[in-house]
Amino acid sequence: MVSQSELIEYATNELKRQGFRKKAKRWTKTKNDFTLVFFIQGSQWDREAYYIRPGVFINDLSSISDYYGHFHTEIAQESIEQIFADLNTFYNNWTDKTRIKKTVLDFFRWEERNPLEKRRAGKVDYKSDPVPDPVMFAVRPQVIDYIIKKY
Repeated sequence: MVSQSELIEYATNELKRQGFRKKAKRWTKTKNDFTLVFFIQGSQWDREAYYIRPGVFINDLSSISDYYGHFHTEIAQESIEQIFADLNTFYNNWTDKTRIKKTVLDFFRWEERNPLEKRRAGKVDYKSDPVPDPVMFAVRPQVIDYIIKKY
């Protein structure tokens, strides 16, 4: 596991090299129609614990507030190399408009097969019918509407 201070030091140099700007433990970069965010959040219960939360904002939706991004996730605290490989995969996936729209449509079909009541009752077989992308569970309806209309 990578210490928070080790990750901050590496991220500061690597993300600056990639054109990100840093404020506290949050780095941002505009990339075409998106803003990429890399956030290291400390735990309120344990000074040594922290969370790695990358996000992507759709710039046209700046009025829809979301702290981490319109799309966001958490990355495991593996090696620095693995953290940045996962980060780049996340950014590539969530800045590709074609892929985003496909994921939204796939998620709609998945939700039709697996409505909330079925999920709450524990009647979904996630192995035979996996979620297209768990990131979708946190995407606001206004963002989904925009994607359907514009992408």
